[in-house]
Amino acid sequence: MLTRRRPGTRVLLSGLTAALLALTACTGDAAEEPEAPTPQERLAEAQAAIEQAEAITIELTSTGVPGNVNGVQSATGVGVIEGDTIKFEGEFQGRVSGITANAGILAIGDDTYMKLFTPDYEPVDLADLGAPNPTGFFAPDTGIASLLAATTDLTEGGGPVRQGREVLTEIHGTLPGDKVQALLHLGSPDTTFDVTYGLTSDNELRKATMTGEFYEGTESVYTLLLTDYGKVVPIEAPTQAPTS
Repeated sequence: MLTRRRPGTRVLLSGLTAALLALTACTGDAAEEPEAPTPQERLAEAQAAIEQAEAITIELTSTGVPGNVNGVQSATGVGVIEGDTIKFEGEFQGRVSGITANAGILAIGDDTYMKLFTPDYEPVDLADLGAPNPTGFFAPDTGIASLLAATTDLTEGGGPVRQGREVLTEIHGTLPGDKVQALLHLGSPDTTFDVTYGLTSDNELRKATMTGEFYEGTESVYTLLLTDYGKVVPIEAPTQAPTS
């Protein structure tokens, strides 16, 4: 003898089946959701991107710099890595022998040249001007990439921030003074600096803002902007200048 289910029973079973399917779907989605990368993991990816790039354009700006000190206050240019040789060409603004000036700068490894009050590049020792060799910004041990690995006390910012057309994730941390001094030839190795990194969705370092006592008794801010990863431009030593 066949037993017919009552309509109410059929509705109840149908509802239970739908609920179980929905629960299974939700559980599956939760299991497949990837974990968000930690600040350490994001900075490690950003460091690798810098180290693997054949070229990067950088822009250095500053605020709160005392008006009576020699050295670079802002700079822009392209760094190109060719094997073991790092090249740079760009411009900087700063004080040279007490005079504020704009100058062209070119560096091939340790050889540096400047175009200041002259139409052509001339050899120069940037250390005498209190300025770093810009090729050092791309050196693996002392360059921008090394800052990322040396940053401690990492925390992610409260929300995304806009940089031009891009939306960046901010990561805050603390930098040891020796790393900042090696990069910018400023500050004391015995102090620390606050740093905020701005990373793209692909974990490219786009912006690094360092705050602290670059000059004794004064808090200043230096900001690095990194763009055009991998965009190589030709850079050659000046033909009229002697090379070592």
